[in-house]
Amino acid sequence: MRALLSLLLLGAAGCSGFAAPSPDQLKALALAPPAGPPATTYERHRIRMSIDSPWLAGEFEGGVVARRGASPAVRAQLFGDLGPKALDVMARPDRIVGFFPQSLNGVDCALPAEAVPLPLLFLGVSLIEEFSGRSESRVRGIREEDGGLWVLLQSSVPGLEVTEFQRADRQWTRRRFRWIYGVTWEQERRGPDELTITASGVLIRVKILERNVEAPRNPDLLDLVLPADVRVVRGSRK
Repeated sequence: MRALLSLLLLGAAGCSGFAAPSPDQLKALALAPPAGPPATTYERHRIRMSIDSPWLAGEFEGGVVARRGASPAVRAQLFGDLGPKALDVMARPDRIVGFFPQSLNGVDCALPAEAVPLPLLFLGVSLIEEFSGRSESRVRGIREEDGGLWVLLQSSVPGLEVTEFQRADRQWTRRRFRWIYGVTWEQERRGPDELTITASGVLIRVKILERNVEAPRNPDLLDLVLPADVRVVRGSRK
């Protein structure tokens, strides 16, 4: 009941200050064509990530595999300077599973029923939104501001509110997130290959080192089964 009430309050608060978009405003946005289902595409990124947080800190390199389309999914792995895996997480709109190999603590949560403000879920919903396509059907409201438009989006993840600032050149520069239980964070884009994520007590810097848009040779890379010795701190093994 508490989670449901939070979702309802989010929906009511999120529309404040936003108006229904006009046809001209929709044309000004970077959106996918309105007709037809979204095409399934794949992306692979090699990244460098700097994390300063209570749950993980340091410099890491890693990889991200993502599937866009009607059933989006993302998997990310981070490795420390000396090679050991530091984090492994898989995210879909209906489920997030992941673990920290060093502590052997993990989650396996159905969304939104098992959503809680834990780091792996925070990272998972950010990844899903990053690789979700933009379409007219997702635009819930528009608010004009100097230099561009704030866009209120219907998120792919239940209970997540997303607002995005798009400049007049159709490039987004900032995103704001609000999730159930009042968790908030922001993304700031610094060019096409760098972004910064900030939240209470958390600073994450991401740099994309390499992009590849070919489908993975092994589609199972998008699946993650928790090792038997991982302690599930939230959710249950699906």
